[in-house]
Amino acid sequence: MLLLLSSFSITLFLYFLIQSIIQIDALSNQLHASIAPSVRKSDCRLEAINIVCNRWTWAPVFIRVYLIGIFETVYIALCKRGLFKHSLSQHLNEQQVDTLMQSYENTTPQTAVITGGDSGIGLEICKGLLGSGFHVIMGTRSLELGQRAVDSLKKQTGSDKVSCIELDLTLFRSVKKFAAEIKKKIPQYQLQLLINNAGVMNIPCELTKDGYETQCQTNFLSPTLLTQLLLPWMDTKSGRVLFASSSTLYAINDLDTTFSSYTYGWNGLEHYAYSKACIAHIAARLARSTRVKIYAYHPGTVRTKLFAHTTVFNLPFVSKMFDFIMLTPKEGSLTPLQLCLREDLGDSGTYWANGRLQTVPDVLINGKKDNIDALWKDTLSKCGI
Repeated sequence: MLLLLSSFSITLFLYFLIQSIIQIDALSNQLHASIAPSVRKSDCRLEAINIVCNRWTWAPVFIRVYLIGIFETVYIALCKRGLFKHSLSQHLNEQQVDTLMQSYENTTPQTAVITGGDSGIGLEICKGLLGSGFHVIMGTRSLELGQRAVDSLKKQTGSDKVSCIELDLTLFRSVKKFAAEIKKKIPQYQLQLLINNAGVMNIPCELTKDGYETQCQTNFLSPTLLTQLLLPWMDTKSGRVLFASSSTLYAINDLDTTFSSYTYGWNGLEHYAYSKACIAHIAARLARSTRVKIYAYHPGTVRTKLFAHTTVFNLPFVSKMFDFIMLTPKEGSLTPLQLCLREDLGDSGTYWANGRLQTVPDVLINGKKDNIDALWKDTLSKCGI
């Protein structure tokens, strides 16, 4: 009986594996046919893998989050370090960041506001913007760390057009205070870039003083509030708002608007994926109501402090391996910097990863189709707008 059960399980697993490979290949062909011929077919395969994971509704969300992360890390590692290094080199190398900065023509003074600019990807975005002639104001939870980052950026870039203001995204009152400080420093309609970069992942469960799970408030409620407060200060002709999302959004099929108040025991990844799916859909909805360009992006699997609470990434041997194969913060800054500096981005409200436009899967909102407006209204209500 045990042998029969084992044989059945293996057969079922192989069946799903073969079916998934067939689906991935078919989707890769379809995606490649629908975009510019200059994009390699291999660059479409990762997106196809994510879409197939989204269709595995039988698998728990946290399992799909892990699978998406594993597939992306291994795939990018092969392309970056292995036999297929050439296939994604057009998207994933640090030299492109320097080229992008050098080619950008900044003829008038421009200002950017970024959250979480004192380390990781945010720090590299600040470097890129300073190198492109922007005045950068960073929101930082710790003024001490923020000032260290400011001093470091001044030395590295030779630009003194950088400063920091305290911002705690777990407190709505801090977000409002930060927005008020920005409005004092920048004349109305003179803010060109707002980059909602800061985020947390898989942290120990805790509700904020505003009553929401910390990942949900940090990753999508507070960025939405900050954006709504600063939109009247944005340049309506060239202004852009960026939201840091994640490929883990493909693990979500149904968004329950009460989920941001739920607590959890050991599984914080579901709340993380939920928050990143929410912000991608919020970006698409916001784009319908403003002339300012709105974009969501996935920076890639980047070796930053974001993984500090995910055990597997911090085991001694495994940690060294991930240091080698994962993207550097500078590589992770490429997609957001492209969204900041490139002119040929096309439609607002879109989602980008690996330097190109990608598909955001449809989701149910409270079990209903085409209900993004419900998410939008609920989010604004939670933010007190």
